[in-house]
Amino acid sequence: MRFVSAAWILFVLILISCGDSDIPVETIGISDEYRLIHQGPWSVQYNALGDAVMKTDLVFEAIATAGMRNEVDSLNYSSLLPDSLRFNMEWHVGGSAVLVFSVTIPDRGDEQLVRHARAVCYGASIVRPAGLRSVFLSDRTGSVIDQERASTDVEPPPDVTHYLKVYYQQDSTSNRLEIIDSLVVDFSESNADSMVFTFIHRDASSVISSTAGVFRRDSTPNQYLCFADSSGMYTGVFRNQFQINIPYLDSRGRVSVQSRLTSAYLSGDGYCPISDSPANYNVQIFLPDSISSWTPLVRGETPDEWYSGPGGIVGGLPIAIGNYTENTLFPRYRMLIFAGSPISSLDSIAVEKIASLLRGSLDFPSAEFSFVEIINPDGPVVISGFGGMLFSRGSLESLADVSAWDENLANGIVPPGSEILIGAAEGILVQSLQLDPVISDALASWIPLRYYSANTDDEQGLAVVRDAYLKYYLFNTEVFGGNGGTPVLAEYALGDPMLESSPLRPFVVGGKGVIVMEYLNSLRMLNRLPYLLQDFTHASSGNFWLKISSSLRVYRNTDNYDLLRALLYQPGIPQINVRWWEENEKILIDMMEIQPGLPFNLEFGECQLHFQDTTVTRALISSIESGLIQCAAGLPGYGQVTAIDLNHTGVIPADLMYTRVSGGGQE
Repeated sequence: MRFVSAAWILFVLILISCGDSDIPVETIGISDEYRLIHQGPWSVQYNALGDAVMKTDLVFEAIATAGMRNEVDSLNYSSLLPDSLRFNMEWHVGGSAVLVFSVTIPDRGDEQLVRHARAVCYGASIVRPAGLRSVFLSDRTGSVIDQERASTDVEPPPDVTHYLKVYYQQDSTSNRLEIIDSLVVDFSESNADSMVFTFIHRDASSVISSTAGVFRRDSTPNQYLCFADSSGMYTGVFRNQFQINIPYLDSRGRVSVQSRLTSAYLSGDGYCPISDSPANYNVQIFLPDSISSWTPLVRGETPDEWYSGPGGIVGGLPIAIGNYTENTLFPRYRMLIFAGSPISSLDSIAVEKIASLLRGSLDFPSAEFSFVEIINPDGPVVISGFGGMLFSRGSLESLADVSAWDENLANGIVPPGSEILIGAAEGILVQSLQLDPVISDALASWIPLRYYSANTDDEQGLAVVRDAYLKYYLFNTEVFGGNGGTPVLAEYALGDPMLESSPLRPFVVGGKGVIVMEYLNSLRMLNRLPYLLQDFTHASSGNFWLKISSSLRVYRNTDNYDLLRALLYQPGIPQINVRWWEENEKILIDMMEIQPGLPFNLEFGECQLHFQDTTVTRALISSIESGLIQCAAGLPGYGQVTAIDLNHTGVIPADLMYTRVSGGGQE
């Protein structure tokens, strides 16, 4: 069921009236001089000075319409006082909402009265709802977000092609692994004339040789810029050599290359130039007869020739070399293990569970995924990349048992193996080449929760896990972004491209993003997620929202359309004041969203009632006559209800604050 907050009703009426609202507002005397005027849960305190001819008003306006008003409005024929002067005081409270306090007086040329009105207006102070989050919610509206996304340069990036040769020289005295990359960047179809690459120039054996254009080091470590020549081309040859038994690190300090006597792997970062844009690959791997190779590309005419499919790949190219036996797990999902050396039973169980989860949640028609065993002498290691996961023996065993995850998360401990699941999800999602990085990361961060749900029957534990993600989001955005005013850090919506570079991104994506995905999944709104991921493998038209809504078949003028739009385009989550009381063997509930801006109008279908010795769950019913929500509470012998919970499963992304009041809803 749905509820509409009183604040939203007032907000809509205010917009229709363009600020000259006839809505009555309650004033409560707090002394002979000071008054409080209310608008929903928000209030303004002002000094009335006992003037009977002065009229006050308090309204919410959208940030666009509020910006059109003047400090003083005159000749307000439709206001409370015709032919009058109105003085305005504004507070930008976040969420694209502006609270406007107005003092209106008759326009009769009385300078003393004008000074009086100015003093009252400018001396007023805002009183925020009790318990309101202090983080400032972004004022960027959905129309601004859509306009910015649509105006983004849709010129194609330069065309990048790697002609890669990999030599695994098993008979060499140093067992050297050598990579030669002939890089071609074609700028002819792009307005750009330069492109950023990451490349680790390791030692004297690393070679950079430009044959057309310029490849120049940038000030950022391991970052280079390539520039086109007069014909719009850059070409160059890059070579790296890797000694046996030496771990080579990537730009983030992780092992990315390892060469062994009978095996080798390259994780995708640190051995050839990598750009952020999709790149084409043509790969030849030169191997002894007893050794085979894997890479997430299409096989060529010979076993060790590979090439990328339409659209190329994003990020570096992972490669594994060894004597492999290949097993099919599901269509487009496979596992490669070293021949004659069976995988450990716990690793095998984890692989099957991960593959099943990816297939059931993030799979789409063009996605493929491989689990590839590697040998790492320095201990267990898991490395995720485009289209696959490299893992050493024993590295997946932590995923065999998730029974303690709820307790871990409740104590602020990251469950062992959760990062492995996120990496696996990233290896699938990166194949949706044009998917927004924030949406991709939110989906990947959601996968550990789904893994826990798929591998336990503990509904109470699942509620604890969901609550942990919610608290992670609320606590960290409050600590790093909130100070009660307009801070340097604003919280942006999930669909806002400004979130990508925000310091609050990890908490909004990894906290709010997870519970939003969980909520949408509970409403079956992610049933068509494979279609969305497949649609985003192609170049975007610039209409981000249209592609998302049409892929999920969420249509305009439906509740689901408005709900999805709110969850992706509005910053924050609903903060809801819940007032409840018992009356005639029923629980009556009054709910009001107190966060600034538009409401979310999330669905609440049931309520858990806590008695002294037990709990029961009851369906919620909306009462049209009273405007309240109610549920049956009469249970003979159970006594009085001690507490209620409208989100006992933790699936609804909302911050609920409960107040028990006396009969009739009075405090």
